[in-house]
Order: sequence, then C-alpha cells, then structure tokens
Amino acid sequence: MSQAVPTFEELFAEASGWYFRLQADDVTPAEMEAFAQWLGQGSAQDEAWQEVQAMLGGLREPARVVRRAEQAAWRRPARRWRPWACAAAVLLAVGLTLHGGPWLDRLRADYATGTGESRSIELADGSHLQLNTDSAIQVRMSAGERQIRLLRGEGFFQVVRDPARPFIVRSGDGWVKVVGTQFSVARRDEQTRVQVAQGKVEVNAGSGAPVYLEPGRAVEFQGQRLAEPHGFDPASGFAWRQRQLVFRQQPLSQVVSELNRYWPGKTLVLGEALRNRVVSGVFEIDKPEAVIKALEYTLNLRAEHYTPYLLVLREGKAS
Repeated sequence: MSQAVPTFEELFAEASGWYFRLQADDVTPAEMEAFAQWLGQGSAQDEAWQEVQAMLGGLREPARVVRRAEQAAWRRPARRWRPWACAAAVLLAVGLTLHGGPWLDRLRADYATGTGESRSIELADGSHLQLNTDSAIQVRMSAGERQIRLLRGEGFFQVVRDPARPFIVRSGDGWVKVVGTQFSVARRDEQTRVQVAQGKVEVNAGSGAPVYLEPGRAVEFQGQRLAEPHGFDPASGFAWRQRQLVFRQQPLSQVVSELNRYWPGKTLVLGEALRNRVVSGVFEIDKPEAVIKALEYTLNLRAEHYTPYLLVLREGKAS
C-alpha cells in the first residue's frame, strides 16, 4: 500500500513547526539532525521551508507581512493555502504581541537594532551608548536620575559624570548603578552580564548585597541571584564594537551560536564531534562568507547551503 503524499498545507505546517523550534535556545543536536533529514526529503519540503522563511521571517513587521500575503493570494488564487497563510500571519502577529518577541521589544523601545546591526546614540545628558545586534532599550531622564531599561540585547555605555544624577541600567530584576564610567550590559534569555571597561560599577540583582566591579571584572545575574564576580578579556568582550568577534579555544557549537546572533537565518552544526571541535580566531561580523571559508579550511568541515536562510556544517570537506 503506497504512502499518501503530504499536501502543501501539511508540509507548510511542518515547516512552521521546525521554524519556531529552531529559534529556541534549547534546540538539541538530535533535533537539528532530524530537521536536516526532513529538509533533505525533496523539493516539496524545500519549497515549504522557503515559504515559511519568507513569511515568518518578516514578522518583525507584521503589517507588511500580512499585506504581502494578501497580495500574493490575489496574484495566485489557485494556491488554496494562501488565504490560510495570510490568516496565520495575522494570528502569529497577535500571538507575539501577547506573549512577547523581538519585534515587540523594538516596538516598545526608544532605540533598537535589528539582526547584525550596530547603532551609536548620544543621550540627552551627553552620555554615549552603542547598541549591539538585536537590541532594544527604553530611556527615561529626570532631574534626579538617568535610567535605561535594557529590553533585550547588549549595550556599551560611556556615561558622563554627574554625582547629582546617578545613571542606572535596569535588566530583568536587577540593575547597574554608576555616576560616570564605561561598561557594557548584555541580556540574553533571562541572564544579564555586566562587564566594566573603566571606573567603578555597582550591580544589584534585586535582593541581597550588591557587588562592585572595577575595570576587567564582570558578573552575571539571573532573577534575583547574583553570581560571583570574575575577570574577563576586554579584547573579546568588547570586540563587537569594532564589528569583530574573538574566540579563544571555544567549542564550534558556541561559536556558531554567537554567529547566529549577527547573521540572518540559521547555521546548524551536525555531529557531536564537530560541535565540540575547538575554535580560536578573530572573525569579521560583516564577512560571513569569509568566516565560513575559514572554518571549512581550519576544521576540515563541509558547509551546505539549503536555502539563503539555512546553512548546515558537517564533517569533511566536499570532494
């Protein structure tokens, strides 16, 4: 008995599930391999995946996505899935509004950056802020306080000294308080990291005693739990400000995870041995092709482009 061929609607639904699963930080290597196998089944899967990327990848601007879906439905009425896809875009946009998401943070923000973007901002008090990729902040200035709320991403702060108006950066349940100094605050998932370049910084997680950091020191907090302060390498920690990423003896899985923050689409690493391969180097954020070629050469791996939005790294160079 022959197996039923899945309809495009069914494949589109499967591709949508894969899209959202691959965005999760807890996606497993087994899931990555399962996705690569699913995508490699044929052109039908590839077409469904490209449609999902084209539609869902633009949900940072949901109105534009819905408009394009409507236009596509008008141009190609024979494709019965198009009206359904349009409705799905609307529902997904509403769902993201209720449950949060990158574009919602940008909507709430006073300043924001997209994937791979960096932005320099001069605040009203003369302080300077540089935002890293996929970041969003709110700014509140008053007579007695200067306050920044980091909604997502990372910022480097060069604060003009003003003892009468402390400068406070809030992230999650905690905050960083300074009078005038240079430091960075990065929020990723539920964890916040503070790194100091100059001066002295007070870090408070919302309960318990604060910690004080000097240049070359860093600390993380999550919820109301403050970790032990430690040293860090400023050359690596602040390299993004020069559009570079520096890795020293780090697993390829961590390297790719960091690169995925700066590039559109997704890069996956297949195979436990390859994921654990150690990488050292200085990579240019704006030269992804050169980075991939360097990884291919130094790690003896093979890079396969399934779509413009999906790159899979495997063991062994192509013949």
